[in-house]
Parts: sequence; structure tokens; C-alpha cells
Amino acid sequence: MNDIPPELASNNAVKAFLASQYDKKTETEQKQLAKAIENKEHEKASELKETLADAKDKYSVNNWIADAATRMAKQLNFGTHISKGVHPDAKGDNVSFEVINNLPKTIVGTHSIDSSYIDANGNAAALPLAAFFDFEINETTKIRDLILADNTDFVASLNSDQTLANTYHQTFKEALQNNITEPVTHERNKQTLWVINAYEETDIEQLNYINIVPLYPSVLTHEVYQRINHLKFSDDNKAARDNRFKKTAEQRPYVSLNNLATVQLGGTKPQNVSLLMSKQGGRNYLLPSLPPIIKQDRAFKLSKFANSIFSTGMEYNAREAIQNIFKSIKDTRNIVDVRNARKRAIDEVLYQIFAAAEDIRTTLHAGWSKDYELDRIEKLWLDPKRADLDGEAEFKAEREEDDAWHSQIIHSFARWLNTLMQAEFKQIASDFGDAEHLEWEREIEDMKKRYERAGKGVFL
Repeated sequence: MNDIPPELASNNAVKAFLASQYDKKTETEQKQLAKAIENKEHEKASELKETLADAKDKYSVNNWIADAATRMAKQLNFGTHISKGVHPDAKGDNVSFEVINNLPKTIVGTHSIDSSYIDANGNAAALPLAAFFDFEINETTKIRDLILADNTDFVASLNSDQTLANTYHQTFKEALQNNITEPVTHERNKQTLWVINAYEETDIEQLNYINIVPLYPSVLTHEVYQRINHLKFSDDNKAARDNRFKKTAEQRPYVSLNNLATVQLGGTKPQNVSLLMSKQGGRNYLLPSLPPIIKQDRAFKLSKFANSIFSTGMEYNAREAIQNIFKSIKDTRNIVDVRNARKRAIDEVLYQIFAAAEDIRTTLHAGWSKDYELDRIEKLWLDPKRADLDGEAEFKAEREEDDAWHSQIIHSFARWLNTLMQAEFKQIASDFGDAEHLEWEREIEDMKKRYERAGKGVFL
């Protein structure tokens, strides 16, 4: 806490708060008095002066501080975590959280924020004491900071009798610290029994437990509430959003928070939950806390026991494109759009095959195919780095001196695709003969040439 000038920490701090309370509570009467004097309504003015005099006396330092220390402090429970946030009828203790040990940054909680808020609940008539503690002396200091720091100038300002001043200060400090020696819970509080010696005992009757009572982290949720509201409704953000539709206005980025929900606590009387809950109108933001959507890894995996890349695994890998081929075949119209759709689908199947092949060729280690059941021609295709290994001269020669295996792979693709067509269209399976087989071969030859022109030869 920054050093506070004595003139701020002294009587001026208390008087400033009480003056603000007096003005707030008597604003209507003060206006009425000014109007009565202006209209020379002497009797009404006299009554209003008497009312204001009573209010002035109520908000004098001696009277208000004494009432706050002897009555209000006993009727309010302060804390950062409140019991009534779990259930408005819960009568368990509130707790003031303090960081003793450094907690991991991966755990988000009240320790993650440096908040100036403190919450309270109890008798609503005693809430002015919470406002007193929260009253700002300057930009960085509140009255409660002076209380907790045992500021001598402030303590002296509580009463001209130093003994009473010390008593009041100690009462306020104890209320703020809310030190609990005998924790009290309630039937409305949730409770969880947590076993603490599960790994040491095998007999269930020998297990020991601690009772965990979760409380509502109202200071944390209020801080989140304020920050979200600032992001959403600040003047700068509003202006940036409005300027989207103005051609001459400066376009600036703006914040948009999606998938926010709210939960209402306290019903129509959020003040029964706590002071901060009342300031929020009972509304609490819920950030999206959904389980992650894990995208399936659709990369093609070659089985060690497969004798060809053209397998059920490849069928699954290219299933969407294969389905599109089926759709184009079912469409019997002999028009350009249908023929083009069929060609695009076949090209997509080939793209999936070549992409899988390229992944295998570039990511697997040289010689991996020795442990696989692949046909020899596909080993020549998919394991090019094996040709550079010692003792693989025959493999290298077979791969580089004769490209007949290229045609065999093209033939394998055409046979695989034809088999898929025959399985899908059993009633016309005989229609998928040599003509279609040749068409599939022409398609892969065409795709192969396109890759080679682009410098991506698939059989290199």
C-alpha cells in the first residue's frame, strides 16, 4: 500500500464517507428544502430542516462509527468465498482467501487475480458498513486498507476517546479478516467426503476423510463479470462495432464474446446472497466449458499385413470421394455436369491415394517395407529410400532400370476401383468390365502426368 498522507488517513477519510452517505440518503429532502425556502413555505422548511438535522446527527462520526462497530459489524459476514452463493438459505461461514503457497498457473482461481473487491452478506440494514470498508481514499487505497494496515492516523479518527477508537478499529479489523477458529457449515451447503489415506489402507473401515465444503468464489466471479462487461460494453468497443456500417468512420477491431450464458442467483432478491451479487443483479456469466471436439486423425495408416495400399483402409480414407463417384453413376443423365462431377470425384480419390503414398514415402524410414507384406511392386513405389541402403542393389536396379511396375500399380488401382463399383452396384456388376477398367487407368495416367508436370512425380 502506498503511503497515505496523514490528512487523508485522519478524520477526513471518515468524514468524506459519511458526507457521501448523508448526501445520498437525503438527496430528496435537500431538494425539497431548497424548493420550500424558495417558495417561502416556512412550516415545511422547518420540518425538513429537522429531518435533515436528525440525518446529520445519524451520520456524525461519533454516532455512525459507534453503531457500525457495535451493531453492523456483528450482522455482516465478510469474505471472498461465500456460503449463500451455493444456496441462498445456507447459513455456513464465509471465508477470506489468502495466498500462502504459490499455486500452479494452470489452476485458475481467486489467486489468479489481484482484485480490490471483498464481499459481504447478512442483514441488509448493515450493508453500509461494507460500503464504508470499500470507500476509496485515493486511486490505490480504500478505508479497509487503512484498517488492515493499523494506520495510526485513521485509528485516531474513529473517536476522540483513544480507547474507544482502538476498540472500534479492532472490531472492524476482525470483521474484515474473518478468522475462523471453529468452521460452521449448514445443511444447505454441499459437502464432499475426500479420502486421505486410500493408498495406505486396504480396509475400508480404516479410511480417513476430510470434509470439503465448496463455497462460491464471489470475488472472482465479480471480477470476471466486470471485465466481461467492460469488454462488451465499453465506449470504445461500442464505437468500433457501430463504425462497421459507416463508410467514412475509422475501422477498428472490436471484441465479440460468443457462447456466453448467465445463471441467476438469489432470484428476485440477489441482495440476500451478497453485496457483490446485488451489484450484479444476480447475474453471473458462464463461459463455454465444453469438452474438446477431438478431430479424428484421418491420415492413412498402412497395415503391416496388407499386401496392397489399395485396401479397405484406403477405401475408408477416400470414402467421401468414393461416395461421390457412386452418386454420379446413379445419375443416368448423359450431360456435361454429371460427367464433370464424376471426373472430379475420381480425381479426388486419386488425390487421396497420392497424398497417402507421398506421406508414406517421405515420413517412414528407409527400408521399412522389409517388415511389411506388401506386393513387391508397391514396395518399389512406396519405399524409394530403401534403394540407397547397403545390400539393396537388386532393389535399386529393379526400381530404376525397369518401369514396368508403374503400369502394374495403375492396373492395381483400376482393378480396386472396379471391384468397389461392382460391390456397390451388384445388379449391374457385369457392366463394369474392360471399358471401365481402361477408363480408370486413363484417369490415373492423366493424374500422374499432371503431377509430373508440376514436378511432383508420384513414381520417382
